[in-house]
Amino acid sequence: TGCDSGFGFGLAKRLDSLGFTVFAGCLLADSGGEGSKKLRTECSSRLRTVQIDVTDDGQVQAAVQHVRDSLPTGSEGLYALVNNAGVWQPGEIEWVSMATYRRVMEVNTFGTVRITKSFLPLIRRAKGRVVNISSVRGLHAGPMAGAYSMAKAAMEFFSDALRHEMHKWGVKVVIVEPGGFARATDITLPAIINRLVEDMRNNAEYVVKEDYGMEYFDFTMKQLRIDDQGESAARDPSAVIDAMVDAVTLTTPSHRY
Repeated sequence: TGCDSGFGFGLAKRLDSLGFTVFAGCLLADSGGEGSKKLRTECSSRLRTVQIDVTDDGQVQAAVQHVRDSLPTGSEGLYALVNNAGVWQPGEIEWVSMATYRRVMEVNTFGTVRITKSFLPLIRRAKGRVVNISSVRGLHAGPMAGAYSMAKAAMEFFSDALRHEMHKWGVKVVIVEPGGFARATDITLPAIINRLVEDMRNNAEYVVKEDYGMEYFDFTMKQLRIDDQGESAARDPSAVIDAMVDAVTLTTPSHRY
């Protein structure tokens, strides 16, 4: 999932180059998304883009049926599922609306659960693996990332529980935990950050705005823009994609990368 850009886009291309049959789940596959267009034009016929919004039960079930119908002749199931789709939300805990908390959890946590449960029969039959893209934020919470850290922490425990349960089926469950790779993905593009900031500014409760003050709010969000677009944020996603490839291809992958 999440192959429109970033790690998912890079992994889809890399696995295609290695000879895999790839079903690249894209949020905008059916609506002219640039990422899905590039995948179709730059990759071999083994790669197929699949429309999938991880929060939409109908789209998820349609994707499962499409994959099932498209498996190569003689295939017992799906060798690997990579849960990569995710959203990010900055802001102090008091600033973030309940609707936003729900959206972040719906995509990052429940989206992963929904996709995994739907594809597990195909994974089990192939004795394949599930690879979940989490984050160091799921291990170490810090300021300005409470909603994101909560969602990724839930993914960590979901993955660990699933690993225990899938052992009897010969299915492996792997977690990849990227660190500071903001510049290597679209998750913190300036336009996205600006939209999220304005949403918080407009929807924060009056008492929160009054007590914190707009000067503090603006300064904090300015620093966030600098941190996430600064030199400390890696531009090259290769290290993460390498780990994702290992998680998919190694006979005995680590539990975590």
